[in-house]
Amino acid sequence: MTLRSLTCLMLGCLICGATTPKEPIDPKNPPHGRFSDDWLEVYLAGGKVGFGHTTMTRKEDRIHTATTMRIRVGRVDQPVEIEIAQSTTETVGGAPLTFGSKMNAATMQTSSKGTISKGRVSITSSQYGMDQTQEFDFPEGALMAWGLYREGLMRGDKPGTVYKLDVYAPDLRLDGAVTATTTIGEWEDFEHNGKTMRGQKTNLVMESPIGSMEVVSWVDKHGTPVKSKVPVPGLGDMVLIATDQKSAVADFMPPEIFMRSTIKADTAIDRKKVRQIKYLIRGSAGDAELASMPDTDMQKVTARDDGSIELVATRIEHTKAGASTKAKSTGDLADCLDSNLMINTEDPKLVKLAKKAAGGETEPYALADKLRRFVSEYIDNKNLNIGFATASEVCRTKEGDCSEHGVLLAALGRINGLPSRVVAGVAYVPLFGAQQDIFGYHMWTQFYIDGKWVDVDAALNETDCSPARIAFAVSSLKNAGLADLSLPLISKIGAIDIDILEIDGKTVSAD
Repeated sequence: MTLRSLTCLMLGCLICGATTPKEPIDPKNPPHGRFSDDWLEVYLAGGKVGFGHTTMTRKEDRIHTATTMRIRVGRVDQPVEIEIAQSTTETVGGAPLTFGSKMNAATMQTSSKGTISKGRVSITSSQYGMDQTQEFDFPEGALMAWGLYREGLMRGDKPGTVYKLDVYAPDLRLDGAVTATTTIGEWEDFEHNGKTMRGQKTNLVMESPIGSMEVVSWVDKHGTPVKSKVPVPGLGDMVLIATDQKSAVADFMPPEIFMRSTIKADTAIDRKKVRQIKYLIRGSAGDAELASMPDTDMQKVTARDDGSIELVATRIEHTKAGASTKAKSTGDLADCLDSNLMINTEDPKLVKLAKKAAGGETEPYALADKLRRFVSEYIDNKNLNIGFATASEVCRTKEGDCSEHGVLLAALGRINGLPSRVVAGVAYVPLFGAQQDIFGYHMWTQFYIDGKWVDVDAALNETDCSPARIAFAVSSLKNAGLADLSLPLISKIGAIDIDILEIDGKTVSAD
């Protein structure tokens, strides 16, 4: 999983859940000046991982909402720290006008600004002095932070109240609204750090075409969240506790999260020799979402009556005879050739690097191999402290883990005419840390060659990719790609078991 993705998604839900003032206000005429100022602590995997701060301020006929979150966790033996700031400007009546975000993660700094006008939303993303702008139709009637909170005030807090609203949450979806369903519950007691607390339970479920996220909150008599939580499969709940500023920013120790998210393999695999593997994937906890497992040219998925998935992964034979990348530049393939925030094919430094990596090679399979070998060697600082960097960043820093290898390779291919996309899933690793024979969450690249999507893995040094891997999602990264890759991963972390049924036609374990 990528911590940066998880933080963005959780912060998006936090903003949509909104902050609330200490005293009741008139939702149609809130007081001028700052009328809400909340601090919270963030807990994950049994430890405090950070803090958040949210304010709401009225200036004339505008409401400004600002939220900052700082998260620090361990990934193996390396702490990862991410700071994200997001803001919205809306009318007193709840109509969105502008929004923005800034992210600092390791060496990476990115920002984006959005403007909503005349039924359109224009989003400009900036990195390394380069801007990219995207425009979409703005979903009519969609709300953001203040508008969502305002609507809640007007609907009241009677237990049993249920209502749905269209919400524009850029971290979940850039090109449309997501549906937010709020359910007002009863008053409950709960424990935190040995102290009994009380609040009225409220559920907020945000649904998008790529999955759903749920925030459960307990609010006090003024509607101020005392506790909120976001389920993170495999890691428990991400819990937010209301507190004062001093307590919120106090020192905290980052818990290890990466090793908690591995999946045990029931047998060793010779990754270099294996040609085909038949897997059985079962949900082991909660409602593991398996229906979206994609068919690719390497893997074929069959749903079973008991809700499990049978998946056959077969190594793709690379042939040079008649190979061609020529295809119509429409639909999904066009997205896999276009420039976007994560893969900025107009970045002069990336273009120069891509031409150097290709070295004049044009035959597709040979080009894919040459680019893969280049990326495997080019990223010389192989560490886990980045999260999910853009190709432009990796081009300059030469550091990162599997996601950085995957994104940079996709960019170099795309610039050289190979349609590309990235894959999020799991890959078999014989030894990682103190664990043996595990599937770890992983990212790699696919190139469209000779009518097939061919898997190529720069992080594991594989051009001829082993079938000891399972794809959960594929993406062109058209819309920044965080949510569409993260949700399929998050929904499966700690929630699935993988049985290996056959290796090269030989039975390994019984069904």
